[in-house]
Amino acid sequence: MDKKLKSTGKETKRASKRVRPKSPEPMALTDRDKEILTRIWEDRMLFTSQIGRIFFSGKSRANIRLRRLWENRYLDRYFLPTLMFHGSTEALYLLGSKGVDVVAVTLGVERTEIARGMSYLKQKVRTHSFLLSLDHILAVADFRIAFAEAVENHPHLTLEGWIPERMCEDSYRFWRIGGKVAGKLRPDGYCQLREGEKRYSFFVEVDLGTMSSKAIGHKVQRYLDYSESGRYEERFGSKYFRVLVATTGAQRLANLKQTTEELTDSIFWFTTLEQIWQGRTFDAVWMRAGQGGLYPLL
Repeated sequence: MDKKLKSTGKETKRASKRVRPKSPEPMALTDRDKEILTRIWEDRMLFTSQIGRIFFSGKSRANIRLRRLWENRYLDRYFLPTLMFHGSTEALYLLGSKGVDVVAVTLGVERTEIARGMSYLKQKVRTHSFLLSLDHILAVADFRIAFAEAVENHPHLTLEGWIPERMCEDSYRFWRIGGKVAGKLRPDGYCQLREGEKRYSFFVEVDLGTMSSKAIGHKVQRYLDYSESGRYEERFGSKYFRVLVATTGAQRLANLKQTTEELTDSIFWFTTLEQIWQGRTFDAVWMRAGQGGLYPLL
């Protein structure tokens, strides 16, 4: 939490963590500030600690800069009840009105599109009306951070890009015997890794145990249809991909694997979120649809 003190002449008082000063100290945005704003838009929202892991050497440094961005309305922030999965009461940051302007210019996106999405999220956050969904958003952000950190620990690997969930959605349609097949795929993320001359492509699914077996089966089928449609190759320039599924525990993993294997014995790889948080992304901690045993990711 912020411990900043403000002098008022005769006395010193603690700065409010919820009420902005009426006349904040002006600031000049740095390139890092713009990267922070863009990343928060991509991931929808981030905790102080998450931003600290990505952009700073520690949470304290992050707190100082994020407060400046909040005071100057580049960011908005909220303090939520402890979330079921993330278990934190630290500041949660979303884009503020000035931050929307910056991201719109930086990415060449319509301001109204960004502002509309932010308004919807802020309403949900203020009313605590979908805390489980917030947990999922933040868990996906944690996965992305941990995945990137794991890549950094393997100098022979390069993370060539990450497409967040809000930019991943894609529609497909094709014909097979029996008629037309059409649908929409919305993964939690997509990334590509390079190892020498080899390139690996992954869709990401973070599962917190809230989807029914029926819903999981529908999502698995959408991936299979997406691959068969040719739309993946058209968009990403590659024929092959894997789907990485990270979930809450061993029993849930077994259930997901069984449901998936009723439809396919390929492309789906499973592990637990704990393994990802522990930095073991590239160790032999993955189970594969249609196979027994544990495998390294590459």
